[in-house]
Amino acid sequence: VVLFGANDAVLPLPTSCQHVPIEDYKDNLTRIITHPHIKQHNAKILLVVPPPVDEIKLAKIDVANGHASTQRTSATSAAYSEKAREVARENPGVVLIDLWKAIMDKAIDMTPQDYKPGGPWLGSPGNGRQGGLDSLLPDGLHMSGDAYRVLYDEIESHIGEEWRGLSEQDEYAGYVFPGWKVLNRVVGS
Repeated sequence: VVLFGANDAVLPLPTSCQHVPIEDYKDNLTRIITHPHIKQHNAKILLVVPPPVDEIKLAKIDVANGHASTQRTSATSAAYSEKAREVARENPGVVLIDLWKAIMDKAIDMTPQDYKPGGPWLGSPGNGRQGGLDSLLPDGLHMSGDAYRVLYDEIESHIGEEWRGLSEQDEYAGYVFPGWKVLNRVVGS
């Protein structure tokens, strides 16, 4: 599971040090998922698009913390999310987990009256409403338990597929270290 971008998408301001230019972000993701050590293991790669931000909440927090304005915007977050989608499209076999869309869809489902299809996103100044993002991203950036449930629901069906239907003996094929069942037998002996 590869999930980067929420911090990389901070605006390049003198008061922030986490910014990664968007093309460097894309290159970094590509280098991670195509690294020879990863390819060697033929790993199933789940590339998770970074979640949206609640710019309305972030602006209040950032200004209260002494910044002249918000350090993250909805539009910038969306642009970094699109770069992650591009990386998935350009790398066959990579599974895209669109967390940005899943969280935004959940936020809209929670407060449908706050969003008009095709209009500005929830949490953006153009919309003026936070909707369900208020509870899914309590500080405007980090996910709540409910948002992590959305992430879990998105990735759960992709984890462990390669082991379904294997016998118990086959279950351990490819492990370098013993599974917990085997380890417990040794420790308990």
